[in-house]
Amino acid sequence: MNGKSSRPNTARKAAIAAGWLTAALAIGCIDPTRIGNFSGRCPAGTACDCNIVGNCEYDCPGGSCTLRCLGTGNCLFSCQGGGCELECQNTGNCITTCSGNGCSMTCTGTGNCSLDGCTSGCTSTCQNFGTCTCSVCQ
Repeated sequence: MNGKSSRPNTARKAAIAAGWLTAALAIGCIDPTRIGNFSGRCPAGTACDCNIVGNCEYDCPGGSCTLRCLGTGNCLFSCQGGGCELECQNTGNCITTCSGNGCSMTCTGTGNCSLDGCTSGCTSTCQNFGTCTCSVCQ
């Protein structure tokens, strides 16, 4: 025997793993913000995704946003400007208010979906496993 251990150097392996993790975080492969709660504003005419473990809230005051709920938590969306497309594919609740009217909701997740506050021009497609409600939907 040459005096060297045949077992891998644990400290060296930990340093290599830490280096790879740091690199992955730096280039955006792993998003450390995906656990917890998030609240933000979606600019008019853009798409915003909630894909986290926790609660996610997006407001779209300018309207015409595509708001997608993809995570395992709950999503709260608000579309004051109207004309938003809402995609609920999450495992929690997806609750939306559309005071600007003309919103469309597609619900395919395992949780509950709700589209409220709409007085005209809203539609819903409910293919989820939970409840799906829409006030004044066509």
